[in-house]
Amino acid sequence: MNADDEAAAKASRIDGAAVHLEWPDAAEAAREATFRRLHSLALENDPVPPDVLASARSSFGLRSIDDELAVLVYDSMIDHELLANVRSGGRTVRQVTFEAPDLVLEMEVSGARYLVGQVVPSQAAVVELRHRGGTIQMETDELGCFHVPVVPDGPVSFRCRPTGSAARSVATSWITL
Repeated sequence: MNADDEAAAKASRIDGAAVHLEWPDAAEAAREATFRRLHSLALENDPVPPDVLASARSSFGLRSIDDELAVLVYDSMIDHELLANVRSGGRTVRQVTFEAPDLVLEMEVSGARYLVGQVVPSQAAVVELRHRGGTIQMETDELGCFHVPVVPDGPVSFRCRPTGSAARSVATSWITL
């Protein structure tokens, strides 16, 4: 830590003005020891669950900096409450829509975890369903449709690589279906 960083760490804001606090060396050492102890207590008493670590490690390996990010624009599980007065009966199908500048991914997942999706506008593409255990890769038909017989449990992400156009690859955020 350089001198400027140390000064910034010891500065405090009161009413918008920076107030410089001098920490004696013994107090600084005690403060650092307290934070190290709190850190070790948190790791011992509330460790990160192993499945969360496994998901994080596997999703890190599936990243691609060249992909365009597709934004979640519709999720029937979230928006169901908004339409509660319009529809009746229970939900049996979850609908999810991701949108990117060049394309849209529309998907439906049934209660049996069967997924049907479409790339809009219709085009030839390779769609990957990424999950903590690996990837499931499928090609779209002439209408841009694809399906997955069984969606794995846990968080998933989709990556779409158009094959017949100059559109960039698109990746979605991680979502639990």
